[in-house]
Amino acid sequence: MFLNVISGISSIRTGWAHNMPLIRRLYRITALAVWLAVVTILSVPYRFRGWYGRKKISHILRLWARGVGRIINLRVKVHGDPCQVPGGLVVSNHLGYIDIVVHGSVFPLRFTSSTETDSWPVVGPIVALSNPVLVNRFSPARSKKAKRDYAKTIRRGMYLMVYPEGTSTDGKGGVLPFKSTCFEAVAQSDMPVIPVLIRYNEPEQRPTVCWYGDMTLVPHLWRILGYASIEADLFILPPVYSEGRSRKELASYVHDVMDAGYRSLIAAEKALYTGGKI
Repeated sequence: MFLNVISGISSIRTGWAHNMPLIRRLYRITALAVWLAVVTILSVPYRFRGWYGRKKISHILRLWARGVGRIINLRVKVHGDPCQVPGGLVVSNHLGYIDIVVHGSVFPLRFTSSTETDSWPVVGPIVALSNPVLVNRFSPARSKKAKRDYAKTIRRGMYLMVYPEGTSTDGKGGVLPFKSTCFEAVAQSDMPVIPVLIRYNEPEQRPTVCWYGDMTLVPHLWRILGYASIEADLFILPPVYSEGRSRKELASYVHDVMDAGYRSLIAAEKALYTGGKI
């Protein structure tokens, strides 16, 4: 009889463990929807208050990102000082949409966004919260306006987030070559570029948090919402100034600094896992 009871309890535990990812997903989807609604309401009074409103919304976005981090159990370890300069062009490698939450939880950001992003599920409304600088690659007039908005944002002491690789990667190699357009806002000026590097700690036998290539958004999001936790490291490098460099020269210089730093991180991780033998 006792063996049957124990067997029954074991079966319940097994069933609970099996269904835990589904329960976790349903809870998180509900909590994320409610939290997005709350933060959207908080941002409404600042929507039409010019630069004062944009700056306030950037801090509300950081509140949103930290709340999302709590909901999905995202643990971010920051290496470096995010407040080393009061505003600037924040430049990062790009590993997927979770980057938005990681970066947004550390910096009060205004994002840049392509017009296509507006139609994405989940990600579109989230990016829209930051009142982003919209980039339309097919409209020269709008592209020029976006460049002007870049400079205005940074001069107002805000942090403008850009991903100059132009796409996301699996994080296994170096940093892809940068598109130089976004650097025009700070080239030949005294405004800083803040290079940051992001890495995710990926447990063995678990599909990656990175979203890249031909991955479909919704199935990937559904999968990672079932993860017990996500761990990320954010490395904030010393600020870089133009010092007379042109847009392309500055983009190339910042890329080389970040690529060298990123490859050093990969080498250090390999040394850790192999006992110093790479």
